[in-house]
Amino acid sequence: MIHSLRALIPFLFVASVSAAEIDGPLSGSPFSAIAQAANRSDSEVGDRQRNNSVIILNDGRDALLLRVHLIRNARRSINLQTFIWQNDECGRLIMYELIEAAKRGVEVRIIVDHFVSDKDPDIVAFLATAHPNLKVKHYRPGADRIRPSKLRALAGTILFFQDTNQRMHNKIITFDDSVAILGGRNYENPYYGYSTEFNFKDRDVAVIGPLVPSIAESFDEFWAYKHSVSSTDLKDVSKIIDKGSFRRYETREEFFFNGLFDELERLAADSAAIQEKFLGKLIEADKVEFLSDVPGKKRRGWLGFRGEARHTRRLIEFVGEVKSSLIIQSPYLVVSKKAKKVFLGLRKRNPDAVITISTNSFEATDNIMAYSANYRLRTSYIGDLGFRIYEFKAVPDDILTYFPHHAELQRRARGKGQAESEGPTVCLHAKSFVADDRVAYIGSYNLDPRSGNLNTEVGLLIEDSEVVEALNENILNDIKPGNSWVIAKRKTPLAGVNSLAEGISGISPVDLWPVKNTSSFELIPGMEPVPPDHHRFNERYRDVGSFPGETGLTKKEIIMRIFKAVGKPATPLL
Repeated sequence: MIHSLRALIPFLFVASVSAAEIDGPLSGSPFSAIAQAANRSDSEVGDRQRNNSVIILNDGRDALLLRVHLIRNARRSINLQTFIWQNDECGRLIMYELIEAAKRGVEVRIIVDHFVSDKDPDIVAFLATAHPNLKVKHYRPGADRIRPSKLRALAGTILFFQDTNQRMHNKIITFDDSVAILGGRNYENPYYGYSTEFNFKDRDVAVIGPLVPSIAESFDEFWAYKHSVSSTDLKDVSKIIDKGSFRRYETREEFFFNGLFDELERLAADSAAIQEKFLGKLIEADKVEFLSDVPGKKRRGWLGFRGEARHTRRLIEFVGEVKSSLIIQSPYLVVSKKAKKVFLGLRKRNPDAVITISTNSFEATDNIMAYSANYRLRTSYIGDLGFRIYEFKAVPDDILTYFPHHAELQRRARGKGQAESEGPTVCLHAKSFVADDRVAYIGSYNLDPRSGNLNTEVGLLIEDSEVVEALNENILNDIKPGNSWVIAKRKTPLAGVNSLAEGISGISPVDLWPVKNTSSFELIPGMEPVPPDHHRFNERYRDVGSFPGETGLTKKEIIMRIFKAVGKPATPLL
């Protein structure tokens, strides 16, 4: 039995030099030998949750590099599942690489959620006919079309609201059933640090070992699902294919990458660089559990808000096991009534447990409506649930650590006519949990009702001290004073009266009370940071208002306040 894959890495790297001669998984890549060793370990142990190794992917450009490298070295199969795929440089790069893999004989299957992905019928027609080895399906397409008319889309929403509202939020890609990547990243420039407007601080995890077939089996469930529709069965796409009127992209140059990937091209073919960047950071985890929802999600009732789906139930159990600390990072903070009961239960069992939340500020958020619900509810989060909330800045102090190529992005932005002050900014998109310095979660699950009740989700629960330490360190860096504001209660003479008025307004269908009992705070220079419930917090922090980073009453704030006032009935949809 192989007890430590990490100890074998130097030997495996040497062995992989001649791996191209062997028709094994990922032959030609330094990952090949380690994947084969993991598979042999599986046959000896028979426990898919053991003998798995993981790599946390915090850097977007590294996450794209690893995908390209593994696509190029796959020999049998690639399965890709995503919520968003856009026709920009990163989207086209992956498209090109998958087509090239299909030409080499690799079976490539893609499932894309229809809701917010690119809806160009010509591009879909091209992909559907690019090669017999490449097949594409779309999750719950509207009116059996890639681009339904506004009238058809509206009619479908009204007549089939539950089906339209239930989406596939999974992000998975597997290679030869031996390596998988899953987490928060879709296929669009901002997820990989190539956008000149804003980029996501996101997180994926790569897993190598006997668990990967379980991830592939989840993909197969979605592939066989009755609402996953082939591109060729979409009415508008099939019509274009029959006419042959769409453009074909024959050469790499025609995919128009704008010179963005020269460095990536070099590194993807450099085995030593791949070894250093990825295999050198491999962690053999004690235990790795794959969480996934079934296609369609388990739903009851017209809106599908009753009952917990499989992934949600497991995370409820996860929170229920917390003893002393829970750290959550989520781009959206919208706690449903059921989730509130879970956190109240945790608080009742362990009154001293520390619950730390890292989420987006108003300045950084990409979803104004979701933030409006957070803004409306956060007094309850602090008062009733005891959350310590830190809201990520759009321009954090550590922006050069998160995006070392930020100056390059600014130059490109100026070349497009953007002012340097306009970007690129940062938006938090990572979805992770850490419990008691013992167990970590990395996946696609947001802390909001959509992930709990409507969207299908995937993720990994990882029991390993080294993984937990690395994830803890990354999230705790995000909540440092230079990177996040702290949300805390205001200290005003009328705080009690305001709290009462806010509470009364909050339970009404329309929330019109304009003043929140909470605000954003920043550390006074020279002071040592303390948590928001510390007795000297107000001596060390200053109130910077509800929407720091914004100048005056902006259009964005007006929209947010409207959503906050009248959006309560829509909260379960967020």
